[in-house]
Amino acid sequence: MTKLHAHYGTVRGRNGYEPVDGAVGPIPAAERRRFVAVDDRGVLTRSGERRTLVATGVGMTGPPPLGTVGQFSTAVALQETGLDVQLVIADLEPYHGGAPLDRVRSLAERYRAFALDLGFDPERGRLRTQSEATDVMRTAQLLAPYYDPDTWESDDGEGATDERPPTEWERAVREAYEAGEGDRGPGTAAVAHSGPTSEAADIHSAVLHGVDFLHPLYAGDYEQVVLQFGIDERHLTRMARRFRDAAPVEGGVAGLYTRMLPGFDGAPKMAKSIPGSGVSLAMDEATIRERIAGDPGGDPARSPVFQAMCLASRYGAERLDRLESACEAGAEDWERARAEYADFVVDLAERWRATGD
Repeated sequence: MTKLHAHYGTVRGRNGYEPVDGAVGPIPAAERRRFVAVDDRGVLTRSGERRTLVATGVGMTGPPPLGTVGQFSTAVALQETGLDVQLVIADLEPYHGGAPLDRVRSLAERYRAFALDLGFDPERGRLRTQSEATDVMRTAQLLAPYYDPDTWESDDGEGATDERPPTEWERAVREAYEAGEGDRGPGTAAVAHSGPTSEAADIHSAVLHGVDFLHPLYAGDYEQVVLQFGIDERHLTRMARRFRDAAPVEGGVAGLYTRMLPGFDGAPKMAKSIPGSGVSLAMDEATIRERIAGDPGGDPARSPVFQAMCLASRYGAERLDRLESACEAGAEDWERARAEYADFVVDLAERWRATGD
């Protein structure tokens, strides 16, 4: 069992989550490889009875890595099941952190264009930045008196304390971050934080983050919201629930969580701050191909390329079954599979470059 696979099991057990091993409401079993946990399977089963929105978003510190591609791909896949999807491009977060506004706006428009190019349909949901949603900002001002994170972060899940020891995978990630400080590696340039920031900006950003999820309930547009993120962002569901409970907001809040991507060269995850661990769409073709070709296969759970195929692609279930077998076998079958996926990622990088400078 890999550290990451064991981490999934521990997180599910600690929080009472269920594994995703089949269909979840309108999401077909064919999409099961994207997801590792759901904290209320029934919420999507009830999506035909209660107006339901899947809410997700992407951070925006630089060119998209494969994990962000996976978020875009998952949003499109969920739209294709008939679900309404809100995809927020979190542009105010880097601005509140000190990134220049003109640089943030330019990058946000590239993210929007890229999401549309990958197939997101704004007619079946909402694709927006934070800065353009003045209705959400108004709600954030009205709900700000109810925001009290100091009383929300004391436990993990339904009354369970958050003082449990980290999993082996979480320890490995922490160590990798500490070892990688100061060296982001090739193709991972982030938005420079060279402008002003403040404690007030941090608080504004946090309140708005929560209201990004709660506004559809507060406005009465939906009766339940399903937050869809990587499982390392599960705390956002807890935060949204507690914010809802404290504020004059009614409606259901649930979580649907995707897999994490293990990093290359034994890194516990793909991350900008872990040198050599991931693939960014800012990388040149040769670097992308070299990195993907470096995955020897073997255990699919340890393979960064196979795990990326499950999340950051539109491969169908039958194809992923064949690719899993190829990964286990290695040799020529896996070499061909890696080369095909490298073609796919190189094409993504070209499409990203086409959105602007």
